[in-house]
Amino acid sequence: MKQKLFILTITLFISLLSFGQKQEKIYYDSEWKVCKEENAKYYRVYGTYDNLSNSWPIKSYYKNGTIQFIGNVQNNSHEAINCRTAKCNDQAIFYNEKGLKTSIYFYKNGVLHGPSSYFYENGKLKMLIEFENGELRDKFFIECDEFGTCQKMFYENFSNDENVNEWTIVSDNKDFETSIIKEKGLLMESKTDNGFRETIRIPLNLENDFSIETIINFKGGSKNSGQGLMWGYKDWDNYYYFYISANGYYKIGARTEGINLEFAKWTESKAINQNYERNLIKALRVKDKMYFSINSTVVHSEDFYSFKGNEIGFSINSGKKEVLFENLIVKQDIDNNLITSSNQNVVNNSDWKGNGTGFFIDKNGYIATNYHVVEDASEIEIEFVRNGVKQTFPAKIIQSDRQNDISIIKITSSDFNAFTKLPYNFKTNISDVGSKVFALGYPLALSLMGTEIKFTDGKISSKTGIQGDITSYQISVPIQPGNSGGPLFDFDGNLIGITSSGVNRKLDITENVNYAIKSSYLKNLIDVLDYKLTLPNDISISNMTLTEKIKKLSDYVVLIKIK
Repeated sequence: MKQKLFILTITLFISLLSFGQKQEKIYYDSEWKVCKEENAKYYRVYGTYDNLSNSWPIKSYYKNGTIQFIGNVQNNSHEAINCRTAKCNDQAIFYNEKGLKTSIYFYKNGVLHGPSSYFYENGKLKMLIEFENGELRDKFFIECDEFGTCQKMFYENFSNDENVNEWTIVSDNKDFETSIIKEKGLLMESKTDNGFRETIRIPLNLENDFSIETIINFKGGSKNSGQGLMWGYKDWDNYYYFYISANGYYKIGARTEGINLEFAKWTESKAINQNYERNLIKALRVKDKMYFSINSTVVHSEDFYSFKGNEIGFSINSGKKEVLFENLIVKQDIDNNLITSSNQNVVNNSDWKGNGTGFFIDKNGYIATNYHVVEDASEIEIEFVRNGVKQTFPAKIIQSDRQNDISIIKITSSDFNAFTKLPYNFKTNISDVGSKVFALGYPLALSLMGTEIKFTDGKISSKTGIQGDITSYQISVPIQPGNSGGPLFDFDGNLIGITSSGVNRKLDITENVNYAIKSSYLKNLIDVLDYKLTLPNDISISNMTLTEKIKKLSDYVVLIKIK
């Protein structure tokens, strides 16, 4: 035990070199044009080029020294002033002049890829939008108030004419036509007394409350027939509707299994603006009730009935007319405790007290790391890249071996999808001195070096650790704070150990002396678990190049953040 305490005492001395030390400051004016220092509003400093991520770490500051931006860029041209032209990669964080975080984006080669988050001044999440290769990953984004209550939200305002939500545009039909008028709305024209619909797929979770609303701009035609919202549409035998007419009446009902249900027959309402005025109509579900409002006045309530379809949109029920639907807003309540997975990326790095590294040892979310990484953690979060997309999940400690400095943690979120298999072999036999080995990990991820995974390599220097400790290898692989708990592989792709510690450089008695716990001691801990893990035994990567091995294995190495 004293031996282990001695190892932990000399672990991972953190160098206090400042970011960009001795690097040139590039000054910019308020328009982000390069200028002299006396005319500057901002300045920027670049760090050392990272060969693995092919990017430069970068920080921008307001002239008074307050941080303005932290990120990584693939184009370090001084004229590349935004994330698109500078080709930002991975996480990009922006701050206001008070030093408060305003937004966090994730990029891949200069294209939005992952969650984009926006914040109130009190630090609460304001909005979160998921992107994939520059496109919205989902029709919904997350919107929150300043008190932390969040909703999923779909918002269509027809701000461009690209029809990104794939409305069915019809221009040559003898009965009806539809068109998108940029920044104005969706125009529906009925040429006969028969009605028609324009709906798109917007799935709702019927376990939670929701609301649907639109602004109807009646342009002309028959005033004594209806137009309005349609939802729960599966087919013409299954849907719900909320109609108003231009002469001051509303109607609410449904058709289910071909049977007509009228919750409110045509009813006159002074809440309706007549004479071709715009009207806001809204259907709101609160627990077991539905409320229907016109221009913010509730005109009807009804018991909530579930529906079978996932399409939502607009309908003209009958009559020759032209109607402009200016927008469509759909909100869905969510359980704030379920904002996990990739959405957890909105947490400010400064909120986390430390970080280490871990790696998957079972396809169902079991992860190995060092005990000293998680021993004092009140909260654990893991972050890793899967298929090019950054994912984040909460985790908890399952089992620990304090004496040998090993812990096993497990992802606790139901949003995690199990892997098919892990692409390496778990080796427990002792490796020989001189064997080439490499480590993957997240050194200084929350401070200096960023959250891009880092590769270092070297050789096994000894089969024993400090003072002949048989549980460890001595390795020449460079290890930094944050590498703790990461995997040590040989060049055939076999897992042989867990990187754990290095001799304190302040002692000035060693050079590049580091240690890794042998994988056999991890296997001993795995064997006492209540759950039987399926250890990886894949040797297919042994014939890959080193670069290919690193790319393959990186998806299974995780950044561990703790509070």
